[in-house]
Amino acid sequence: KLQLISFPQVLKFSIFNKFIAMGRKHQEGSLAVETTKIMEVYITPSTTSQERPMLSERFDPYVIVYANDQVIGKTKPVDNATSVVLNELFVIKSKGDPRSVVFKFDLMDKDDIGDDDDVGQGGFNPAQEESLDNQIVHLKYKGEDIGSISITIKIKDILLI
Repeated sequence: KLQLISFPQVLKFSIFNKFIAMGRKHQEGSLAVETTKIMEVYITPSTTSQERPMLSERFDPYVIVYANDQVIGKTKPVDNATSVVLNELFVIKSKGDPRSVVFKFDLMDKDDIGDDDDVGQGGFNPAQEESLDNQIVHLKYKGEDIGSISITIKIKDILLI
């Protein structure tokens, strides 16, 4: 005996079968999900040296963060300090392998008048490191070590919707 099925029922049946077929492709009935990798760059408590003559005077430090020579953000300036504790997070998505992203950190002095002053800089290349947790980036100015910042980079998969 033949039974006529209307178009909405056929469509519903087709979608249901496709859903079931997709579910069978993966273990435990979970459906396929698409993810992408992001990088969380944490700048954690750090210090700038108080022993160097250049930093013996108070200044308004902040850090500009670069990934592959592109600015990804700045920390908030700290007013009138000889040392600074930073605790900032920057999130990026790289076009290729996340470990191939090279980071640069510029320590700056915020000025109310004129351009901000470059106080030091350092770099970090994740491809050259086994661990990306609690890495010390030494900051230098004219070849002199003036302090350091600590960074942690976490590479995570996030769900694309």
